[in-house]
Order: sequence, then C-alpha cells, then structure tokens
Amino acid sequence: MGLSDLKRKLIKGCALKMVYNSLKGKNALLGKVRYVIKTQSNGIFLNEDLNAIKGSFLEYPKNSLLEVTDKGFKVFECGERDLNEEEKRIMENQPKDDEQDRIDLMTDGNCMFWRRKAYFKESGCYYLFGTETQKGKHYNFNTKRIKDDDIKGELSLEYEFC
Repeated sequence: MGLSDLKRKLIKGCALKMVYNSLKGKNALLGKVRYVIKTQSNGIFLNEDLNAIKGSFLEYPKNSLLEVTDKGFKVFECGERDLNEEEKRIMENQPKDDEQDRIDLMTDGNCMFWRRKAYFKESGCYYLFGTETQKGKHYNFNTKRIKDDDIKGELSLEYEFC
C-alpha cells in the first residue's frame, strides 16, 4: 500500500491515534483519538472534536518515506547515503584556487563562492553545493553524505486507525 491508498482511507470523520512521535516534548497527543476534519491534496487537518472547523495540519510525505498497513501508517525522516561515483567525481573536480580563496578571505570577497556555485549548477548536481535541496537530495557538510528522500531514515510519526 502507498500514499494513494492512504489518501482513500483518510476521509473526513476517519479516526486516528498517534502511537509514536520522535519529537521530544511534543507527545501530548500520544494515545489521543483525533479525527480527520478536512482533507486537501497535500495533507489532512486533525482535531479531537469531529465537528471542529480548525485543526492541526499533517502533510502527506513522499511515498518513499511512508509505510501504510491495514492498522495504520508510519512516516519516516529522509535517510542519508554515501556519495555515488558520479557525485564523488563532481566533488573532486570542483574549482580550486588557493590563492583566490586566500584573497577572498582577506578582502571579504566571494569570487570562489560564485565559481563553485556555477560549477555545481552546470554539473546537474546543484544539491552538492550544499545550500539547497534538489530533487529530494541535499549535501550534508557535517557528515559528507547525501540526505536523500528516496531512502527511509528514522521513524518520525506513527498513527493507528481507530
């Protein structure tokens, strides 16, 4: 089952119970039954009162970050992966100019920043520049890995149907 199956199940009046939330301190809703009070193409609104007009919004995740069962559904964070050979090649061949880097540092310039930005944009892997997400991918400078929303990471939310 996938996102389209879940959307068919989550109609107005459907009861859900949150059984897991990875956010610490945000567990006040654990175990409480909430109802779908409104649906949209990108998510649902939930409230404990079936007749409420406003509620909290739950956005539908990408299908690759969703696991749907007969009992409920799980939403995952995007996972990380190592760079593939093409991405490694692009990273190794990025513009390097130690002298210009030194000049930029001393003069508060940004020449090399713009050279690298143009290089990554032309490579078709702009996400490797690390400032934006492209096609669900983002380069993590801390881990030197790719955050990729085609890969399931840690469990974020879990709901059961009531």
